[in-house]
Amino acid sequence: MANIQDVAKSLGLSARAVYRRLDAFNGKLDRYLSRGPNNEILFNSSALALLRRLEDVRKAESIPIRQAVARVSAEQGAHAAHTAREGEENPLLEQVLKDKERLIEEKDWRIRNLEGERNHWRDLALDYHRQLAPPKEEPQGYDSWFTRVFRHIRAIIG
Repeated sequence: MANIQDVAKSLGLSARAVYRRLDAFNGKLDRYLSRGPNNEILFNSSALALLRRLEDVRKAESIPIRQAVARVSAEQGAHAAHTAREGEENPLLEQVLKDKERLIEEKDWRIRNLEGERNHWRDLALDYHRQLAPPKEEPQGYDSWFTRVFRHIRAIIG
């Protein structure tokens, strides 16, 4: 179960935008919602899948939220009738799972590429470091500027 902030983050929307989409469904999502502590709205995976499908339709067809809700509701109604006949899984949920797998694969690919880049730059930095002259040793009795200032202030104060 996810709260409004989690849903907003996963959809790339603000919490207010998620509330607007809930309002546009006119209670059709109520069976997928529950209340948590402090009367917080909690979404199950089906509600999240429907909201994700709504955003996909809205963005793909560049239509207002209410029109996208009508299309998604029609799809859901057709799917419910089809599922009642054949007992299939929810295709929206399947799509969400496929998207999740694709995103995980993309994340892993990016991580491998970034690790390769990091290793390249680290090796380059180590090569340059080896080429540098070793640091000079400070002469015996040398004090840093901070130590000298601190001693001077202590001598003045007392």
